[in-house]
Amino acid sequence: MEFKESYTLIKRKFMAMDFTKVNSDFSAIFCITGKNSGYVYGAYIGGKKIIEPVKHDSANIFVTMSDETFEDIVCKRTEPFKAFTTGKIKAKGNVFLALSIYKKLKKN
Repeated sequence: MEFKESYTLIKRKFMAMDFTKVNSDFSAIFCITGKNSGYVYGAYIGGKKIIEPVKHDSANIFVTMSDETFEDIVCKRTEPFKAFTTGKIKAKGNVFLALSIYKKLKKN
């Protein structure tokens, strides 16, 4: 999957999510590595969603995965939490916030 397609999927899912349950502002960088690599910045600040295909230095969550892992998650061949626990997704920064967001959004 080309990075442009990956970004479009991330943006569509991000904009459809209800972050009101998160009860916390956050910003995250998603780094997709491999042949079709790129960065996606996503934030929820003051009730406003921001998403851009850029690297941003002030994110409090930094998530890295290969383009293959991203495609496996999108195609539902693997569960994101399983990919994280098996080392296919790496997270730095406020990992507890990332897991909290994941748990709350998974209920949607």
